[in-house]
Amino acid sequence: MFVRKRRCLRAAIIRQSSACQEFASALKEKLYTSDPIELEKRKLIVQLGLSDLIAKLQKEELLPTDVLHAYQWRALNVSQETGSNCVVQFIEEAESWAAILEETYGQHRKAKPPFYGIPISAKESVQIKGYECTRGYVRSLGHQSVRDSNVIAVMKKLGAIPFARSNVPQTLLSYACSNPIYGRTAHPTHPERTCGGSTGGEATLIRLAGSILGIGGDVGGSIRIPAHFSGICGFKPTSTRMSQIGSTASIPGRPLMCATVGPMARDVYSLVTFMRNILCDDLFGNDPYVMPVKFQEQLYKAKGQLTIGYYETDDFFAAIPACRRVVSKSREMLEAAGHRLVPFIPPDIAAAVRLLIAVCTVDGGQYIKEHLKEEIVDSSVLLMKVLYSLPYWSRRMLASLLNPLDRRSALLLRSFPSDTAELRLMYEKVGTYRRNFYEAWKDAGLDALICPPCPVVALPDKVMPRLMSIVSYPAIYNLLDLPVGVVPCSVVTEDDEKQVASLYSIDGPLSSIIQRHLGQGSGSVGLPVGLQIVAMHARDEVCLRVMTEVEQLWSKLHSN
Repeated sequence: MFVRKRRCLRAAIIRQSSACQEFASALKEKLYTSDPIELEKRKLIVQLGLSDLIAKLQKEELLPTDVLHAYQWRALNVSQETGSNCVVQFIEEAESWAAILEETYGQHRKAKPPFYGIPISAKESVQIKGYECTRGYVRSLGHQSVRDSNVIAVMKKLGAIPFARSNVPQTLLSYACSNPIYGRTAHPTHPERTCGGSTGGEATLIRLAGSILGIGGDVGGSIRIPAHFSGICGFKPTSTRMSQIGSTASIPGRPLMCATVGPMARDVYSLVTFMRNILCDDLFGNDPYVMPVKFQEQLYKAKGQLTIGYYETDDFFAAIPACRRVVSKSREMLEAAGHRLVPFIPPDIAAAVRLLIAVCTVDGGQYIKEHLKEEIVDSSVLLMKVLYSLPYWSRRMLASLLNPLDRRSALLLRSFPSDTAELRLMYEKVGTYRRNFYEAWKDAGLDALICPPCPVVALPDKVMPRLMSIVSYPAIYNLLDLPVGVVPCSVVTEDDEKQVASLYSIDGPLSSIIQRHLGQGSGSVGLPVGLQIVAMHARDEVCLRVMTEVEQLWSKLHSN
């Protein structure tokens, strides 16, 4: 029985791979040209920023089909020829959607929508009618979505053209990016390392200019970790500002830890443009649980002094020197720009980590355990499967044995709720923690907060399952449901590498991993380093304002 089921799963993978490859090959043949003028035109198109691209499409200096072909050509190149493997499927209907836009709005027949002719990509778990949202589960192949997600539907109405779907890790609960159906996505500049997860394919595609705007989802850093690792911008809105309908969750039925849909792009302007236009009546009308609040320009464009908190490292997982340096330099530049910077660290981060693990898994891992049962399991989630398969008492015993060696991993193991009574207690404690955090924020008089997105930079895929405790930096803001984004600022330097040895001098499993892969001579020089920016609940525009300013300050620094 087991062998027969396994054969069926492998046959399903082969069918899916063949179908995807067949369309990609046909598309490549269709787009092939040796005309140097056409090739140069495509190169110029994919180099344009979103602002310039929108302007040229609105003026009809470029046609939607021109832009679509340029990005299809580029995405094919970066995904297949560079070996990054970031695109899992190209949207077959994209060509007809572009033609309909030209027929409807071309030759200035009527006012064009704001995203007229802009090609967009989306994470594989974001529903597009006629395509599977497998989340890396082979058994989900053949189950096509019957409608577009709310965000995709609204973006199409705004004139955008979904053209590609990007890779994700199996389960969506990994900071690597690999699954049995589509394989592994590599880091865009250091292919031996991970691009991050779970929106890793999107991050690599955007970093390599294969897409100008992507739609991702974030439940514990799934937008921000790949953005930080890969060197792009990403934004997780407040969950109630963005519709989640049609975004397939890693674990459904998780009310206090929502997977929030958000944008990813090369620059903050593109994120702002997305938010400015997506927060519209069409979005609100299709989802009564979204706050009917349009983009608040007065908050985004305000010029007054802000009080911004900062921390270079938390007390749960020590951040590497490169991440600390970026926070320190950002603090220095923001102060010079006229803002007030004050030290601030979230209260009791270890308690917050325990709560977020409890409310994220909800059922103690039962949902994931059942979905991985009789599945082809990717190596990146094999440890997760083993741990979720253990009885509750075994996890607690293992946590006790592990505690002297790795207190962080031990805490994670102790965090799974044993029954509904314990889960209810955890829900109660989340409410208390949120109130305590808000009181601390209010007492400090904060408008925003800056900190590392993650305590490390991109690592090899194989070590990511052992470093889930990095969750303390990104996921605490999912637990608090705050708007939060990442801006690329710098890269790892040789001096950063040298300092790792003294910072992680204690012998142990965590220290050895960090020193081996991020210490002197590890090959980490040149890896992107981002900054995480946080604002209070529903103050998304304040977060984007600070992100814009941080981007401008670092750009000015690099140009001098």
